[in-house]
Amino acid sequence: MPTEKKEKILVITYYWPPSGGAGVQRWLKLTKYLSKLNFETHVLTVDPEKASYFQRDESLLKDIDPSVSVHHTNSFEPLNIYGSIVGKKKVPTAGFSNIDVQTWKSRLVAKIRSNLFIPDPRIGWKKYAIKRALNIIKQENITHIITTSPPHSVQVIGLELKRKLGESINWIVDFRDPWTDIYYYHLLQNSNYSHKKNMQLEKEVLETADQIITVSEGFKSLFLKKTDSISVDKINVISNAYDSDDFEETKNDQPSDSFLISYIGTVADNYNVEMLFNALSRLITANPNAPIQFKATGIISDNLKQIIIEKLGKEHVTFHAPVPHQFAIRAMREAHILLLLIPPKTGIVPGKTFEYMASGRRIICLGKEDSAHIIETCQAGASFDRNEEDKLVAYLQNSLDDFKQQIPFKNNTAEVVKYAWDYKAKQITTLLKQK
Repeated sequence: MPTEKKEKILVITYYWPPSGGAGVQRWLKLTKYLSKLNFETHVLTVDPEKASYFQRDESLLKDIDPSVSVHHTNSFEPLNIYGSIVGKKKVPTAGFSNIDVQTWKSRLVAKIRSNLFIPDPRIGWKKYAIKRALNIIKQENITHIITTSPPHSVQVIGLELKRKLGESINWIVDFRDPWTDIYYYHLLQNSNYSHKKNMQLEKEVLETADQIITVSEGFKSLFLKKTDSISVDKINVISNAYDSDDFEETKNDQPSDSFLISYIGTVADNYNVEMLFNALSRLITANPNAPIQFKATGIISDNLKQIIIEKLGKEHVTFHAPVPHQFAIRAMREAHILLLLIPPKTGIVPGKTFEYMASGRRIICLGKEDSAHIIETCQAGASFDRNEEDKLVAYLQNSLDDFKQQIPFKNNTAEVVKYAWDYKAKQITTLLKQK
């Protein structure tokens, strides 16, 4: 009996191991499970020796599925040139969490970045990526290409490929974040010209793509407002997820002996999280003998670090630099409460939301948008608006009381499993089979 012929996919992504950070996880995991669903998967990415990653995580290389064919290309990276002059730590990360945006030097760098390199400094990868993509598509007889962003210059690559190849390919655009509506867009110091150019490119991508994916209903609404030329059905919401394989090594890990409240990831000044630390301060004051600890693992602005120490007291606070992904999983497992901090009015559903749920620990979410609905559905914790400090303090106190009485927290496992990557990969295959 002949084996079923595999359909072929080319995924074009800038962030790929050994790049670290949240942006890598989505297609690292989806390609793994698409390959298991009888799709031949190719990935086109930048040569890691040429790339300007915000962080590296060499441990993720082992997570690349052996059946996935990875193709690397050269790139022109102005951020590397800038970093060699001022130091890597002064190159702005996503969200500008490592930069004091009040200084004239930071504003000048943002202005140069946004007006010389449209839509972003990774546009120097474009000519190399297009040339290699055309070769791969021809040699491998590729029928589907998927471009994922940010950086949104990847969508410009997809736009040109679609113009060259037309109906011979099915072009799926994947937006992990908004483009001109991202919460830090105002920090980029765009001129009228560069802003209009970004708006134009965004609209062209939306209208030219065959199908569009994004990670939340909030983001879908933002993109639909950009043009009257696309239907609601053209944009599909496929959220991020977790990989159950990542939790095997830590399945027997127990939480800390202290009442540990943890945040894992990046947080910038514009997240507006002061209310949270007011609430934690009140909890510590009301329970002077309780072993309450706050720990942040990742990139935290220096200004916010100082605020946290002042409010909680140095003896209650630990800061840890970013860690490889598997150690981030362990950091989740050791906590009693995991903090999910959503920048105001953004509709963002951070990828860590789903790993938080898979860890089985209680989640406190600051911001009542898409993430709050998911947490509520999975009975994974509670969400609070920034004007609900008293309610948050009461919830923290109840959680501390459970800790003292050794009452374990349990979420709705039957709902949580719907946010596993193998489940999301099946949703992708449904889209691929529509074309």
